[in-house]
Amino acid sequence: MRLTIQSIMGRKGAFFQVERTFNSEFAQRAPEVSKTLGPVQARLQVTNTGDGYLVTGDLSLEVEFFCSRCLKPYQTTLTPSVEEEFFNRPQEDDELNWDGELLVEGHEIDLASLIEESILVSIPMKPVCQEDCPGLCPGCGRFLGDGICDCTDPDIDIRLAPLGKLLQQASETTAPERRKAHDRPKEKTLQSED
Repeated sequence: MRLTIQSIMGRKGAFFQVERTFNSEFAQRAPEVSKTLGPVQARLQVTNTGDGYLVTGDLSLEVEFFCSRCLKPYQTTLTPSVEEEFFNRPQEDDELNWDGELLVEGHEIDLASLIEESILVSIPMKPVCQEDCPGLCPGCGRFLGDGICDCTDPDIDIRLAPLGKLLQQASETTAPERRKAHDRPKEKTLQSED
């Protein structure tokens, strides 16, 4: 995952564009990914900034997830954008002392960590096949998209059921209190003096 930058070295503002494919095996280590369906496609631009080389562009990777609600497999495309600068030498900045700086190695820059991090960060924590996926019944495991099951209402926590009954009884036995007209505080009105 290395790019040769010799053609723009020493020429501030010079750039080149590249389209490449990269191995996607690293993405299969993510627990959310069932499998990858091809390589990482990269469309990148590398620009000489004087202090280093700015890499910008878009990545895409087709993957298969298992929906976190209904557990069915579905395919989607991850499309993260990248923007990172590879420096010629470590930056000597007292305020920002970060050991993870990306550095130029001779006449090349190594894109492996940039691509892997960008793809892995774009993976959703809880992938869903569609936004309105109803999921599975927590009682019987039936897919709720096929219709409602005969289980009790899953929204009621059985530990709070006695409290629900108590609240229902309280609302049936007590009527809302109403204030009598003479118990209300008198409103003061402000009149402007002309």
